[in-house]
Amino acid sequence: MAPRRSRNRRRRRPAGVRERRRRLVSRLLAPGAVLGVLAVILIAAVSMSGGDAAASPAQVRVIPIDGVIDPVMADFVTGNIDQARQDKVQAIVLELDTPGGLDESMRQIIKKMESTPLPVIAYVAPSGARAASAGTFICMAADVAAMAPGTNLGAAHPVGIGADPSTEEGRKVINDAAAYIRSLAQANDRNADWAELAVRQSVSLTADDALSQKVIDFKADNLNSLLNQINGFKTKAKGITLKTAGAATSEAGMSLQEKFLHLLLDPNVAYLLFILGLIAIAYEFLHPGVSIGAIIGVIALIMSFYALYILPVNYVGVALILLGVILFAAELYVPAHGALTLGGAASLLIGSLFLFNTSASFLKVSLALDIVLAALAAAFFVFVARAAFRARRLPARNPKSALIGMTGVTRTDLAPLGQVFVNGEIWSAESEAGESIEKGEEVEVTGVSGLMLKVRKT
Repeated sequence: MAPRRSRNRRRRRPAGVRERRRRLVSRLLAPGAVLGVLAVILIAAVSMSGGDAAASPAQVRVIPIDGVIDPVMADFVTGNIDQARQDKVQAIVLELDTPGGLDESMRQIIKKMESTPLPVIAYVAPSGARAASAGTFICMAADVAAMAPGTNLGAAHPVGIGADPSTEEGRKVINDAAAYIRSLAQANDRNADWAELAVRQSVSLTADDALSQKVIDFKADNLNSLLNQINGFKTKAKGITLKTAGAATSEAGMSLQEKFLHLLLDPNVAYLLFILGLIAIAYEFLHPGVSIGAIIGVIALIMSFYALYILPVNYVGVALILLGVILFAAELYVPAHGALTLGGAASLLIGSLFLFNTSASFLKVSLALDIVLAALAAAFFVFVARAAFRARRLPARNPKSALIGMTGVTRTDLAPLGQVFVNGEIWSAESEAGESIEKGEEVEVTGVSGLMLKVRKT
């Protein structure tokens, strides 16, 4: 019977456990209900706060286009247009101050402007800025075009990269550019006739004239004024009604890498690096031995090659520059009495003028920089390189053997070993033939053995 009681007790224990669990659930039910209510309230609060965020002031992304429009600038602008779309801003402002740029880079920006669903506003600012050449095309392609007082746009004639405007190929380039800018202006209900003249005759307009001739849509003193003016404006191509009054703005900025690459594409910087690299390499040939100069030269050449690959380069100019450096180096070997140096300077100067195959001034090397670099390169080879070349051709000389024949004074007694003071230094010395020489006597060096001098009394 005892085993049965034991089994009965085991059966009653689960019932007690279940009872305790019921009590525990009943005790937690009220707090759980409270937590559920709080969760509902929290969700409602989040939803309400989301509604307030949607009703907050519009966000406008400002993307500055400052300087030449090159591949780095194009990647910067298109990348930030995509980022603005991800950030769900209301509008994009391209703040323009550019002399123009490369056709391919310009078209890359315009394609991105047209493909994005966001309204794109081109604003030539601040006062004193311009939107020339490629900048004019961007203004015509924008959903809204505006200018600040004291600015101008126009002169959109193709810069003639690789084509003479007087040739058949050149005329095709002009006709293509004229048709392109005309289509951009018509798509945004702007003065297409003037836009075509800007390409064919390089005409330009001030902000007031551009507004009166319907080349732009607005004139504004500053960005805030512009955003207030365009509020409620309906764009032509995309049909978007702008809501920008009181909009908060954020400006995109180039990364350090983008700034560096953009700087390398400056024709003056590219030419300077090219010359620096060539001179450094030439100097290493004249004065062998890998040094910091050779390393700097190679780095400078690599950076210049990056720019020369992208910019419209005339290889005749490159050949003339190389010839100039060769003539400078040849002057060190051939006694031409300065004729080769003058020829090298002239070749360097002419080569730099023809280095970039374009009629656009902003894609050419500054004449002042041409003259200064030609003069500095000539001076370098005449003085620095010549001195190094002559020093390298001197016969090798043992510094210790140069002590033979010099006189000095004994610092200690030589019996026969001691110390002497010769040529401003204290040396260990041994008297010749083992003779004794007292301290303070004048001696003459007759030989050198390792760090030991052989001396005799004078």
